[in-house]
Amino acid sequence: MKERHSLAFRDYLAAFQEPDEPFLFFYRVGKGGGVDRRGLTRGAFLSLAGKAAGVLRDAGQGRGCRILHCFGANDVHDLAFRLAGAMIGTVPVTVNWQDDPLDRLLYKCRQTEATMVVTGASFDPALREGLQARLPDIPFFDADGLGERRGISAAEYEADLGEEDTKIIIFTSGTTGNPKGAQLAYRSYRNNRAAFEQMLAIRPADRFAAVVVNPMHHTNSTAITDWALRRPGSHVHLIEKYSTGYWEILTGVAAEGYDRILAPTVSRHFDFLEELAAADRLPVPLGKLKEAMARIDFLIGSAPVGPTTVGRLQRYAGRIPTVRFGSTETCLQVLGIPRTLDDGARLEVFERGWAHQAQGEPLSGYYIGRPHEPYTEVRIVRGVVRGGEGFMVDVPAGTPGYLITRGGNVMTGYVGNPEATREVFEDGWYLGLKDICFALENPRDGRLDYFWVSRDSSLLIRGGANYAYDQISAQLADFVVRRYGLPRESFQIAVVGLRVESEHEDSCCVTMELLGDEARRLQPVLEESFLREAKRGVSKGARPDILRFAEIPRNFKGALLVPQLKKDTIAYLTSLGRRLS
Repeated sequence: MKERHSLAFRDYLAAFQEPDEPFLFFYRVGKGGGVDRRGLTRGAFLSLAGKAAGVLRDAGQGRGCRILHCFGANDVHDLAFRLAGAMIGTVPVTVNWQDDPLDRLLYKCRQTEATMVVTGASFDPALREGLQARLPDIPFFDADGLGERRGISAAEYEADLGEEDTKIIIFTSGTTGNPKGAQLAYRSYRNNRAAFEQMLAIRPADRFAAVVVNPMHHTNSTAITDWALRRPGSHVHLIEKYSTGYWEILTGVAAEGYDRILAPTVSRHFDFLEELAAADRLPVPLGKLKEAMARIDFLIGSAPVGPTTVGRLQRYAGRIPTVRFGSTETCLQVLGIPRTLDDGARLEVFERGWAHQAQGEPLSGYYIGRPHEPYTEVRIVRGVVRGGEGFMVDVPAGTPGYLITRGGNVMTGYVGNPEATREVFEDGWYLGLKDICFALENPRDGRLDYFWVSRDSSLLIRGGANYAYDQISAQLADFVVRRYGLPRESFQIAVVGLRVESEHEDSCCVTMELLGDEARRLQPVLEESFLREAKRGVSKGARPDILRFAEIPRNFKGALLVPQLKKDTIAYLTSLGRRLS
């Protein structure tokens, strides 16, 4: 029978022409610190993905059907079902295994109209039971049973899948309400590959490996693993989850003779490294680790990269970091520091951003690189609200404004939410980043370098992920009701994220306003126990770091005045002698 494949699948097919070529190495770190590694060739992984496609087909799934991927850690089977989607046109839907409770999993399932759920052994059994009880008409499949299933042949691939078809749906937090699902097309990931290879100067002949530890439910690892699936000869070193053993694994990969090694990370990983080194708890000798790190391109994003992180990379890897910038809606990549800028030139640009002034006032910015022309474009404009001041009006170099972007990388829209989609697009430009940035002309080559200043939206950056203030406040308020028995109307809670004694990680700063005598009598108890007990009683993204008792600033409509709350919280922290970045 004649083979069939679609325009969307051709890149993947080209990358799997050498079945005996090693492709995927999966690492699991045991409780005792031992590292277990197993490998799959291109042919073996293609066969595994074919079995995943067979499971989906046998369950009646096909082009356009949404499949909820419920895993609890990075998993080979997750990646296999993603490639299976490209074979037959099904659409993976990711869930945040670090933070999604049952009600949010159900919301994502219903919002995407998912018709099947795939789970892994690492997925929380209680969540699986809850989903099955509430979704009795949807088939479930345990991915650990994949090995015994039949695979499909190339003749059974979906032939009509196009570049504008949805490749995957990844949910991202909004500033308020429920998270939105970004629909990313096949062309977004093709564009992403081209942008990365240009930025990092990856040549077709390079022996290339990516070391992936960031959770695969994020856009980061999704984009990096898809790139490796498309690029012939690429190797993926997939780590189940971050642990101290990560640094041992990196050291081993660096010794395998690759021309280029990419390790996508967040700044927080280097905080961990510093702590391990200071406590003499590194899993490998420091000198050996430094040798290895000098051979690796660390791609850092998701949080600002300031002097501390730059200094750490210089100290441990002997080089200036490579920074990338983007969002879920932009398929990860909008700007990045090109490899053509040497370390001296990079440091100069970082320092120009840190020392920048606008209208005679300090306006420090964190260097986030340059667009990847012709794959991504950017502008900085005065306003992004239709009918508002300065809508789509460009600002001059050195002046802060809103960063907007355009390119083949950008999503097609939010699933099931046409109104939200319309709000963030104007003539092909994506307006939804809501990041305040400025640009400066580089005296060496006359090109513009871009710098991040702050977020306009009410989001807190933690562990490389964004969390909405409103959702955190709601979780903490529910915790107070449950733990302390206070009526909901007897107190108010509001949070802001501030970088307290960290240049890249937001602390969750909680302001609690006690409204009645009963609540005020509990203030000493709350002062003594709230931070400690809430860290155990709420999700990772909502864990509080700082608590203050004060009136919460609101306007006449009752809306929270976030800038004033930040100002008040900064004044409080300053009075305590706390250092803010």
